[in-house]
Amino acid sequence: MALEAVSPPEPQALVLAAQYSVEKSFVFFVNSTTRSVNLYWMDFNGRQELFQALKPGAGIKINTYVKHPWIFRDKVTGERMHVKNKDVFWPQNSRIRDAANNALWISFRKLVAIHLPIRSLRSKCLWTYAEQIFENHTEILDKLIIPQTVKCDLKHILVMIEKHQKYASMR
Repeated sequence: MALEAVSPPEPQALVLAAQYSVEKSFVFFVNSTTRSVNLYWMDFNGRQELFQALKPGAGIKINTYVKHPWIFRDKVTGERMHVKNKDVFWPQNSRIRDAANNALWISFRKLVAIHLPIRSLRSKCLWTYAEQIFENHTEILDKLIIPQTVKCDLKHILVMIEKHQKYASMR
């Protein structure tokens, strides 16, 4: 009897996308940052659908579904914002027992605060500097006398900002 080596299946790339659900979720998104933030619903194909922009301190009531992910981006730079220190918000059904009839559950609207990501000092400095030089970064970047690894990371952030602005201008 010959043994045949069976290789495991290739891992599928996880796609962040909405899945079918009939379970409703009621949320109140509040922008607790000092930046304007775009709210994106991830559709069934994994595309970011711009839902609304929230100014600093503003909020919006949204009726959505469990298994329908949301992401949040800085309107200018495209940097991902967080909810409960995560970069994806997965709605849940928030319910409490009915005081008059203990057998019944009542859904309620959940407050969801959008906040800045917690970053290292290095990352914070790179993002801040990238935002400051973005308009003239092609001229400035080559003249900087900084370690190559820092320059490479700065280029990466500038490319992300550039892609976000191109994507935003196409909408």
